[in-house]
Amino acid sequence: MFNYSVATKIYMNEQQKRQIERIQKIIEEEEVRTMRKEMVPRAQLMPYFDRPFFPQRSSRPLTVPREPSFHMVNSKCWSCIPEDELYYYFEHAHPHDHAWKPVK
Repeated sequence: MFNYSVATKIYMNEQQKRQIERIQKIIEEEEVRTMRKEMVPRAQLMPYFDRPFFPQRSSRPLTVPREPSFHMVNSKCWSCIPEDELYYYFEHAHPHDHAWKPVK
C-alpha cells in the first residue's frame, strides 16, 4: 500500500510538472505571436502634393526673454570666496551640514 501511495504521488507530481510546462509553452507561443504582429513594419502615408501645406501664424503671443537669475550664497560665486570664509560659512553658519564641509 505504501509503495502504491508513493508511486501515485510521484506520478501526480510529474503530471503537474508536464501541465505547467505545457501552459508555459502556450504562453510563450502567444507572446511570440503578439510580438510578431506588433513588429510588422508599416509604410508611412504619402504626403498630399496636390494640396501644399501653408503654415498659419500662431495666435499665441511671442515669448518675452528674461534675464537669468543666478542666486549664490551672499551674492558671491563659490570660486571667489576665500578658503577661510568658506570654512567659516560651513563651520558656523551651518554646523549640521557635514556633507558640505570642505576638505582641509
